[in-house]
Amino acid sequence: MSVLWEGFLQGLKGLWTIALIVIPLMIVLEVAESNGLLQKLNRLMARPFKIIGLGEEGAFPVVIAGVFGITYGSGVIINHVRTGKVTRKEARVVGTFMSIAHALIEDTIIFWVLGAPLLLLVAPRLILAYVMSYLVYRLTPELDSPDGDNIDTTD
Repeated sequence: MSVLWEGFLQGLKGLWTIALIVIPLMIVLEVAESNGLLQKLNRLMARPFKIIGLGEEGAFPVVIAGVFGITYGSGVIINHVRTGKVTRKEARVVGTFMSIAHALIEDTIIFWVLGAPLLLLVAPRLILAYVMSYLVYRLTPELDSPDGDNIDTTD
């Protein structure tokens, strides 16, 4: 029974460590979003994404997914596609990048606090995400439909 109790206490300690990182991060990000700082960050961050075929609007979901995680980033990309802010090809590139490098900031901080080397946490994911996204950008034909990019299927 003491092994179970010890495991339970270790789990609570790990949960507390993660909460100490994630909760303040989410508060800072919500404040940054409400003050327009995320849009400014997006303009700055959009430059490296031009290589993989993304404009500023296409880079925004990638930045959001990198910061907030894939669930929130997916919601942003769905909204961007439905409203025509990004093409379907850009959405495919964004999806590729997000699937490899989502929650980059959050995951990196958590595993770095637990002792993992910072460079080994970030570099492989970013390199693989860029390479695979570039390949998708170059090898995927244009996917735009003649009636636009609106994928709203409630017609």
